[in-house]
Amino acid sequence: MPRPHPCRRWPLSSAFALLVGLAVSAAAADQRPNIIFAFADDWGRYASIYRDPQRPTVNDAIATPHFDALARGGILFNDAHCSAPSCTPSRGAVLTGRHFYRNGSASQLHHPWPAGTPDPAGKLGSFLTALDAAGYRVGVSYKTHVPPHLYGGRPAIHEPAGSLGGAYHRVAKMLGDTTDLAATRDQILREVRGNLAALIDGAEGRPFCWWYSPVLCHRIWPSGLAQKLHALDPEKLRGRLPAFLPDTPEIRQDFADYLALCMEFDLSLGVIRDELARRGLLKSTVIVASGDHGAPGFPRGKCNLYDFGTQVPLALHWPAGIATPGRRIDNPISLIHLAPTLLAAAGVSLPAGLDGVSLLPVLRDPAARGMSSLAPDYAITGRELHVRTARADDLPYPSRALRDGRFLYIRNFKPDRWPVGTPPLRATGPCDLDDGPSRIFFAGKYSDPDLARIIELGFDRRPAEELYDVRADPDQMKNLAADPAWAGEREQLSRRLMAILTETADPRVAGAGDAFDRPPYHRPPAAKR
Repeated sequence: MPRPHPCRRWPLSSAFALLVGLAVSAAAADQRPNIIFAFADDWGRYASIYRDPQRPTVNDAIATPHFDALARGGILFNDAHCSAPSCTPSRGAVLTGRHFYRNGSASQLHHPWPAGTPDPAGKLGSFLTALDAAGYRVGVSYKTHVPPHLYGGRPAIHEPAGSLGGAYHRVAKMLGDTTDLAATRDQILREVRGNLAALIDGAEGRPFCWWYSPVLCHRIWPSGLAQKLHALDPEKLRGRLPAFLPDTPEIRQDFADYLALCMEFDLSLGVIRDELARRGLLKSTVIVASGDHGAPGFPRGKCNLYDFGTQVPLALHWPAGIATPGRRIDNPISLIHLAPTLLAAAGVSLPAGLDGVSLLPVLRDPAARGMSSLAPDYAITGRELHVRTARADDLPYPSRALRDGRFLYIRNFKPDRWPVGTPPLRATGPCDLDDGPSRIFFAGKYSDPDLARIIELGFDRRPAEELYDVRADPDQMKNLAADPAWAGEREQLSRRLMAILTETADPRVAGAGDAFDRPPYHRPPAAKR
């Protein structure tokens, strides 16, 4: 029998289902696919395969041949969304297959959950711990940012070739200070190959699962990386930035530097593909490549429920399990579906209480290009606390959204609070906007009348309801919620969102609706001392 992991905490019903799923023959177990989950920190929907011939975007300037190859040999999801645009809740949702708000201490960043208080996350397992119990050799490299038992704790950490990929300050310093960028890049890529090779060798014939989560795309990065790393001229972004960002040299340079690091992550995907191909394992391995949320350090990105904050790249490559490779799925999809999909691919019964569903029917249907009949064709997103001291009394900014193929509907539960942080915006300090050149730019021009509309969209208080026609308004610049012509759509989406939140026991809508504003979810400032 597979050894139980010392950090596992499955509900009894889930444990029973898991044991049933393990009742497979040795011959069948040998056919189970290997799994690699390449999950880049802060990587929004930026890849050259996402270029849009109908309109100019920043994807016109990026080159990601290895991600593109995975997508062309597998399935590309055109409209994937994280559960929450903040690393801990996003990662917790991916690991558990549950909406972020159902995961207790894993529902918010740097959570102040009091010791000794019952924690819903403590009763949960993840697809990693389930695969470990099913006999997989599981390794976790680099960023986790969730309660340790959700990935298997210290025994699961796998970095024998080095841990540089998990230290973004060290990576940024190396890339910014060194004159030999080729040597620095080679060191990082050798580490990626070495960690993967050691995991495969250590599996000793068993199927393996690797959670590979580097932090290359995370702030802080030095200015000028675009030119140094990829000869990417920031001028290529002129006229291609989202409409809510000023098209200035400072913002173009900052965004180009970000794209350069996205391309660095793509190089590591190439190393992974090469190592698998060298060992004859490429066809029998499920490779998932995605990011945990949108771009950091730009308004309306990370920490926000607009597409710029929640939309992420997603490709799934599995030659042995995908019918008609090269398909694109256009419907919105949530990353919470990945956990049940990977467990189903491995032949492991799904635990009870998941919000996500297996996408195997989508993968195996050669004609499937949408998901309305095979899986949910919408995504639920939301946010609560990110930076604890961004607002008065350390309160979160509570929002939920429903994104379907036509509309984005956002419910801001506390419109009196500031979405980014209590003004004025400063160049540094507590705020739901990462430090960097773009933040410095906005802090210095907060009262500039020429930027008044952009400042309003990015930093001002927001109405209780927002509604955007994402087809006509892909940058979500025009809020239709108060327009009587769209009242029917607004009311329908509002009812649908609230019904889903109620059915899935979101603490924000249960009872008085203030659970996230009280302990154990919230720690009042006086309690810090």
